[in-house]
Amino acid sequence: MIQLVGTFSLIWLMLWSGLALLFALLYPLLRRIVLGIHPQHGSQLLLVYWAAPALVGFLASSLLLVSRADGMFISAHCHGACEEHVPLLSVDALAIGGLVIAALLILVLLFNFLQQLAKGRSMFKQFELMTETRPGYRFLDAVEPAVFTLGWWNPRVFISRGLLESCSREQLAVILDHEQAHRQRKDNLRLLLGRVFTLFVPGDRGRQIRHDMHLLCEEACDFVAAGNHGVASVAETLVHVGRVLKNHPAPIHSRGFACSDLELRVQALLAHHGRRPIPAWQILLLTLVSMSLLILSLDPLHHGAESLITLLEYLVHQLV
Repeated sequence: MIQLVGTFSLIWLMLWSGLALLFALLYPLLRRIVLGIHPQHGSQLLLVYWAAPALVGFLASSLLLVSRADGMFISAHCHGACEEHVPLLSVDALAIGGLVIAALLILVLLFNFLQQLAKGRSMFKQFELMTETRPGYRFLDAVEPAVFTLGWWNPRVFISRGLLESCSREQLAVILDHEQAHRQRKDNLRLLLGRVFTLFVPGDRGRQIRHDMHLLCEEACDFVAAGNHGVASVAETLVHVGRVLKNHPAPIHSRGFACSDLELRVQALLAHHGRRPIPAWQILLLTLVSMSLLILSLDPLHHGAESLITLLEYLVHQLV
């Protein structure tokens, strides 16, 4: 049993790290495409893109260890006695090592995820105690201008007195529609998952990815508000609220409207006709192509896993 679980863990780790490296190298080439499609689908595709190394690696490793040689997906070949087989480690130390490393990696990601969930929950409770319910939002009695959405599973919109006094009724309607779109899309949870899946992407590349995901989420909500109020009204509100937050000496953090991407978001609104949603048939086609590539990769993965296992076991025998 330890050999099966250890082999699965080792192959999964190798596929996960290899695909993550490949996706990181390809991202600059794909970034313009992702940022150029409709932000509703762009934000979804970007999350799927960075979750894919872990998820595809897990699926491929699972299929690899149930698809025997001389079966439907793996070509027939022999190792000594000719019989159906799956690639398995025979050295217990390697199997245990693969299992331990995989377990530690999962624990790090899970700890980071739960830590952020707890931090967000604590912040939500604090602001909930400081606010009162108004139609469509929670009112924060503070002179500092602020608007933000907190919560993971059932988010709430918070708006301060300082911002309400600085906006017209029409601007407030735009702000509420934008923030309600964040609620419905559960963007806080989406961004948290994106952060977890890119936790090990180093330096500027990791920051760029998380910035792009945040920008696409904001643009998606801008587009929802524009559908209700018009592009000009939303663009004007973005500029107005951004100016209010910037000019206040001590603004409360309002991630969406206070970010440095307001110019990019206004430009996206003005060019929104060129960023149409991806048709359902294209998404279906992409899914079918991806599944076909995964199935076709099982045979070379089987032989590659056997070669890797042979090499690792040889190195272990040389060391001992």
